[in-house]
This record gives sequence, structure tokens and C-alpha cells, in this order.
Amino acid sequence: MNTPTQSAAGVVRRSLLTLASLALLTIAAQAQVPPSMISYQGRVLMDNANFNGTGQFKFALVQGAGPTLLWKNDGSAGNTEPSAAVSLSVANGLVMTTLGDTTLANMTALPTSAFVNADVRLRVWFNGGAGFQQLTPDQRVVSVGYALMSGNVPDGSITSAKLANGAVTSGKIANDAIGATQIAAGAVNSSDVADGSILGTDIADGSIFGLDIANNTLTSVQIADDLDLGSTTTLGRLDIYRTTAGTPAISLLGTASQISTYGSDGLEQIRLWGVTYGELLLNNSLANNATAVRLTAQGSTGGQLELRNTNGSNRALLEGENSGGALTLYQTDSQVGVFIDGDSGGAGLVSVRGTNGGTRATLDGSDGGGGALRLYENDGTQTASLTSEGNGTLVLRQGDGTSGLGLFANNGTGGGGMSIYRDDGTFAGQMTVADTTRRDGFFGLTKGNGNWGVVARGQNSATGGGALYLYDSAGAATVVIDSDLGTEARISVSGTLRGQVVEITGGSDLSEKFDIHGDALEPGMIVSIDPKNPGQLTLCGSAHDKKVAGIVSGAGGVKPGMLMGQHGSVADGKHPVALTGRVYCWVDADANGAIEPGDMLTTSATLGHGMKVTDHTRAVGSIVGKAMTSLEKGKGLVLVLVNLQ
Repeated sequence: MNTPTQSAAGVVRRSLLTLASLALLTIAAQAQVPPSMISYQGRVLMDNANFNGTGQFKFALVQGAGPTLLWKNDGSAGNTEPSAAVSLSVANGLVMTTLGDTTLANMTALPTSAFVNADVRLRVWFNGGAGFQQLTPDQRVVSVGYALMSGNVPDGSITSAKLANGAVTSGKIANDAIGATQIAAGAVNSSDVADGSILGTDIADGSIFGLDIANNTLTSVQIADDLDLGSTTTLGRLDIYRTTAGTPAISLLGTASQISTYGSDGLEQIRLWGVTYGELLLNNSLANNATAVRLTAQGSTGGQLELRNTNGSNRALLEGENSGGALTLYQTDSQVGVFIDGDSGGAGLVSVRGTNGGTRATLDGSDGGGGALRLYENDGTQTASLTSEGNGTLVLRQGDGTSGLGLFANNGTGGGGMSIYRDDGTFAGQMTVADTTRRDGFFGLTKGNGNWGVVARGQNSATGGGALYLYDSAGAATVVIDSDLGTEARISVSGTLRGQVVEITGGSDLSEKFDIHGDALEPGMIVSIDPKNPGQLTLCGSAHDKKVAGIVSGAGGVKPGMLMGQHGSVADGKHPVALTGRVYCWVDADANGAIEPGDMLTTSATLGHGMKVTDHTRAVGSIVGKAMTSLEKGKGLVLVLVNLQ
């Protein structure tokens, strides 16, 4: 807080420097360094009142307590006050700007080099019309200013701990920059070697050979171009043995068009065969040697992939049928759990089953031209459905299948909506956007007799705004809340409105609506009973008028707090007249003397104006209220506590 005093004019100014360090540090930590600018906010008081208007400001960054200036707003050199000022608007004492914003006249960018210093302070000069004055003390710049230094990080100051995994890509590494000394032992494995990057020339000569064949003893010269095992009448078979067991490791069986591999226990692990169509079997290593995977061409019906459990029971079946692919997933008891059909009636279908195999949910792509999701009870009753059918529809049903809730994207008039049903399936209410052009919103609940009970509307019609209607048993609206009835809000209750506390925040007087005669009528004028028009009022124009009725509400920006009246009766009108409460009133201080708080006010001969009561006997019956503010002379507004006497 700076608190200097300008002796020439007796002006007191205060300036508060606020640096949004949290927001700027977040930007500096996660993105590029922002422009060299710092937000500044200050407050200026003159004669203990907020300054308003255009003020002249000069700014400088100071090294510690000075005298060295690290930066001046106009860019001038030396350790003296800047030559040129920055013009800034001050509203209600508040001024905001951005230091270093070069779009402002006489403002230069902040140098990041200034924040090499550990102690940097901001110095401000202000001129509100009586000359420039330096504000004291200087304000220290904290973390936000030093975020500007992130653009000048010293070499070698970023370690591997500061780099996120994957942050450095191959495009950031120079060719030949990484050698053997840069790679930790064991850091590169087979998954790091590209396919085909190791050629035959990389393998030592003689490192791969047949265990039972001497080097170079069997070549293509020794093997006939046509090698046959068996004949058309003799079984052809080739067994390749391992040295650690007396069973084959690989067998080639001509009679079954089969190739089999065996484990060390002699059990078959892989079988590839194809007497009529191709098939691959993968067996487990358990004692039962059950088939775990079966891949088959399945003749003319399409390929199949079976995945089985340890007992050989099917748990997943993937089929490539001519009519479309299908996937079946089985439960523990071998019942179907999930079934996916790629072409069920011309579109895809997903079916999820229960423990008894009954359907619990279906996702169908061919429902009336659009997709559909349906959910079912244990007994097969459909309880929910979500369909597109040109427009999305969601229906939630009760246990007996009757509708409970419907949600639709188009209710027939272009808008979305929701329908609500009772337990007997009868219509209970709806919520909808009724029209694509007007965009009217609607929510309604019905009673048992079918009449509306509650209706809420979000209207876009001539009146506009939203409205809430509550209906009685006969269908008549007894409570209406309208946010924009003829450009004003309304709460209408056909009966008694009860409550412990009613807080009114929009006004401060209790008014009634009257029709008033008088061409010069305006808020704040005093009115009296019009003897020619029953129930109506007229402007007061005589002193000590015992027909005084009140003050027209609304002057001085103070609105009625409560407004009473009855439409279509004598107790109705266009103008609110304050009968009690606080209201501004036009008075004539020249008519009967200056007015002070506490003075009783009565009517004066000035049309619509009041005056101070000096003759209390004569004023009985013509007092309109008690003054709460003063007026020395002339005509003006005085705040009055209305109290007709």
C-alpha cells in the first residue's frame, strides 16, 4: 500500500500493486514463456474519495532500494523519473494495466535481464491534475516477474529427472550422437531391433548346423530333385526325433495330410491337417492333452476359431459364415452368454444372455431402419428400449411391460421431449421442446383425472420468458409465476400466500397502484385524493392539503418493494404510490425554510412538492412523512420516511 500526500492540493492517493503470480507461474511452467509483461492493478483516492477520470502514470523497475533503475516505461536512460507518462483510465478509484504492453503509448517491453537481480521493485509516479508525485514505498516484484527468465535457462541446468518419459524423440537426436558409451548394458533387447536389420553376413560361419549331419556332407547334389516318402499304396511318414526323449518332436503323416509337433512328454501339442479342409489344433500341456484352440476352414460354411477351457469345453466361437460373421461367448455351464451376428436380417445384432440362456439385452442395427438397444427381465419381459428410427427414442417400461418413461428426440413438431406414465400405464406428464422455430420448452404433470396439475414453459413467444402454472382439481391455474409478462415478472396466487418471512430486495416501500391526473407527473411528486374521480389521485398544488395520499414511487433509483392492487377493479392503476417506507420526494426548501433530517414534511403550493412543517397545528392531517436527508434551498429530492398523519 502506497500512501503519499500532495501538499499543494491536499490530495491523498493510495496505490495497491497486485501481481497474479499463480496464473502467470502456471503458464510459464506448462507452455512457452509468455510475452514480457506483468499485470498491474492500483487504487487511487483523492480527498478520501475514489478518483475517476484519466490519470497520468509513470513506472520504473528499481534494483533493490535504488538508485539504479533497471527499466522505465518510456525507455529513457538514466536513474531519473521517466520523461513520458502512460495515460490510464481510473474508474471508482481502480486502475489496471499491463506493464511492458507495447501497444500502449509510452510503454516499452520489460527486459527479462532485469530479473537476474534477486530484489526488483516497482516505482510509480502519479499525476491527477496537480503534478506528478512519486508513490512510496516501492513495491517488490515477486515470483511472476521471475517467470520471464524461463526463456533464458542456463546450459546444463536441465537433468534427466526433469524430462518426461518419451519427451525426447529420434527427431531430436543428431546422427551418430549416441554411441556404445551412451547406452546402458542390457538396455537394448530383441524388441528394439528392426526386422531385417541383421543379415546372414552377420552370423558366424558354421554356427548353425544339423546335429546328425556332418558339415557339408549333404547338399542338393546328394538329394534327388523329387523326394517321396511312401507311395500311393504305402503310408508315407517322416519322424524327426530329439536326443533327450524316445518320442518324435515332429511327425509328417501322409495318410492324414497331417503335421504334428510333440512336447517333451510325448503328447501332441500342435496339429496341422487337411483331409477335406484345413484345420489347426493347439493342445494344452495338461494330462488330458485337451484341445485349447481350434482353427478350421469348416468346409463350405466358412472359417471358425474356437477357444476352449482346460477341459476342452468351448468358451468362444468366431465364425466367418457366408451370411455374415458371428461371435459366440459361452458361460461356465456352456450356455450362450453373448452372441454377436454380423448379418441378422441385413444388419448387425448383439445379444447378451442370462444364466439360464434367456435374452437380457439386444443391440440391433436393423430396427425400422435404425439401431435399437433393448433390455429384458428374467422372464423375457422388455423393460427398456433405445431406438433411433429417424429420431432417437428411449422407453423405460415397468415389470409388466407397460410404459413408465419415454424420452424422444423429436415429438412430431421438431423438438425433443419426455413422457411420464403411472404404474397403470396412464399418461402422467411430459417435458418437451414444442417447436423447432419458436424453441418453446414445456414441462407438465397431470392429475389422476387427466387435468394438468403442474405446467412449466420456457417461452420464445411475444411475451417471452419462462412461466410456471399450478392448477386446482377443476383445471384452473391458481398459482402463476411468469418471468416476463409484458416485460416484467409476475407471481399470481388465487388465494392466500403464506410464509414466515418474505424478504424483498428490489425496493424499499409499500405502494398501491393508482391512476393519477396531472401532466407534469413524475416519480417523487406528492399526490392527493381526486374528489372528482373516486379511487383516483391528482398532483398536490396547495399547502397543508389534508387530502394528501402519498408519494409517487420510483424517484432517485429506489423502486417499490411491494406493489398492491386488484386488476379490473377501482383498486388498480398505472402509477405506484408509496404509502409507507422509504422513498425520494420532491420538496421546495424556499417555501418554508431549509430541510434537515427529522423534519416533518407537508404539501406546498408548488405543484407536486412538499415543504418543511413549521406550523404543526395547521399541518395536522396533511403530513406526508419525515425527512431523512437535507436540502438547504431551492427544489430537489429528499429521502422521506413515508408516514401519513
